[in-house]
Amino acid sequence: MSDNNNELERYIQSTPKSKALWEDAKNYMPGGDSRNSIFWAPYPIFVDHASGCHVVDSDGVDRLDFIGTMTTLVLGHGPKPVLDAVENQMNQGVVYNAPNAHQIRLAKLLCERIPSFDLVRFTNSGTEATLNTIRAARAVTGKSKIAKVEGGYHGSHDQVSVSVRVNPAKAGERSHPDAMAATEGLGEGMLEQVVVIPFNETSIARETLESHKDDLAAVIIEPMLGSVGMLPATTEFLTMLRE
Repeated sequence: MSDNNNELERYIQSTPKSKALWEDAKNYMPGGDSRNSIFWAPYPIFVDHASGCHVVDSDGVDRLDFIGTMTTLVLGHGPKPVLDAVENQMNQGVVYNAPNAHQIRLAKLLCERIPSFDLVRFTNSGTEATLNTIRAARAVTGKSKIAKVEGGYHGSHDQVSVSVRVNPAKAGERSHPDAMAATEGLGEGMLEQVVVIPFNETSIARETLESHKDDLAAVIIEPMLGSVGMLPATTEFLTMLRE
């Protein structure tokens, strides 16, 4: 415990400007930011600039970035080819209320590289993507329920805000987890619309899915659970879900 306390004290001493910015931000944004996933206690660092695999916070502390904006920055911060391409596009306009050739090039590239992609729909966020996907599955199947893995994160809309980070003492049996609200304010009856299955428990999950198959529009899954420690799904488990 003393080591943790010492580390916390060093953090607080080295980040006074980040703390001040966080205190100011709380006056205008709930909790001091608009994205819960980048908060940590007692307050997050506020980044001033970044380059390559380094970020520099508002106090001038240079930090090695192991997060990469949740792995989306595979090329690091500010790679020159990307900056040049962005600058070139900005000179031609930033937002059009019409299609453009670039989206066709990207969609074609994705479909050619990823065998399971037949068509691509671009969205503004992961939340929007899963919301539209579930809605499409309901429309196609005429069914209303979905199944998800306990611990899986799929955005912040109601139907996926279920059993994300759970208290084991309240979540039912490990083999047959209960649907638990991940936040307050979910729509009435939402928990009854979600079937929760245990991660990597192939036979148990199969049994649960079989018992609900007449009501399920879709099964949604992260091949690697990011919110509970980067746990990969087994090939056996993923194969069963596809079947």
